Amino acid sequence: MDEEERGQVRAVARRAFPPIAWLFFSWKKDALVAEYDGRIIGGIVLDTFPLPGGRKAGFINWIFTEPEARGLGAGQRLTEAALELFAERGCDEVAACVEGYNSSSSKLFATRGFDILSPGEQLRRYGMATPLVWWRMFHLTDIGHFVWARPGAEGKPRPALQWAATAVVSMAIMALSQWRQSSFGSLDMSWLAASMAAVLAVYGLRHAGMLLAARAQGIRTEYRMWESAMTLSLGLALVFGAWYPVPGSLYPEGHRWRYREILPRWTAVALAGVLPVLLVAWAAWGALRWVDVSPAVEPWVASLRGVAVFAAFFDAVTAFFPFTSYNGRRLWDRSRLLWLAVAVPAAALMFV
Repeated sequence: MDEEERGQVRAVARRAFPPIAWLFFSWKKDALVAEYDGRIIGGIVLDTFPLPGGRKAGFINWIFTEPEARGLGAGQRLTEAALELFAERGCDEVAACVEGYNSSSSKLFATRGFDILSPGEQLRRYGMATPLVWWRMFHLTDIGHFVWARPGAEGKPRPALQWAATAVVSMAIMALSQWRQSSFGSLDMSWLAASMAAVLAVYGLRHAGMLLAARAQGIRTEYRMWESAMTLSLGLALVFGAWYPVPGSLYPEGHRWRYREILPRWTAVALAGVLPVLLVAWAAWGALRWVDVSPAVEPWVASLRGVAVFAAFFDAVTAFFPFTSYNGRRLWDRSRLLWLAVAVPAAALMFV
């Protein structure tokens, strides 16, 4: 990219990304552009940074093309040119962060030898420097994005372990949020136990619903932890004493599926994740309002309501960047009316 082309490239990025996402667009060390018929139709922004052990990483910060130019192969040419540049710079590893349902970008990188690095694989590869690597990758708060790297993972992902880690970390953050609410004083252990049990129950209910719906349609799935969203949840707990749900999600297995093709069937999977939690939230609200709940049971019902309300809200209502990995986005993309039918009762829970 020539320096005087910055304005043109930024304009292409603005048209390529959603209204809020493009506001985060930034320049790094290098930028390459794709030209077609005398005009710029795409770009790729690149960075390099050191890794543990004296190694060097090349990172693809942004890759984008004009919406009307998609299908011309510009994204592929830009990626190949970036890989050549990183090779010339002596990079030992090349990485990118991709949103989980962005199947076009996933396929782009998968066909060039990239693979998703699980949280465990990242810790093995980067060790204590993992948070610093996330910082350079802008992977500290990008909900539902995953680290793709070349060379790929050495071992196979362990979805069950990732789900267990998600539940344990979320329960720990719940405990931290309650500790922060008490100004880091003493905790009510009965409420703490009830809240942690509620997190486990709500996450389990959501996961089971999605898994059963996927299996009923013959869709093979894999669970992925949202490791970077955990830092956002942790920060909110420390600063405000708030608990933010980051349950991770199921995704179609492998990298050969196309989002638009699988969406009609995946809509049922999204609904199966949202509706049970939504029903539990309303049932717990009704029990607290109209049933004479005993003092011993009240913390458990109230905690279940609180966790389910937040989980249902973020899973159903937040269909826009940066929350596009939640199930609400699947419903929005499938049908605005369907999304409204689920989002309205989920949002109402925040005000009753």
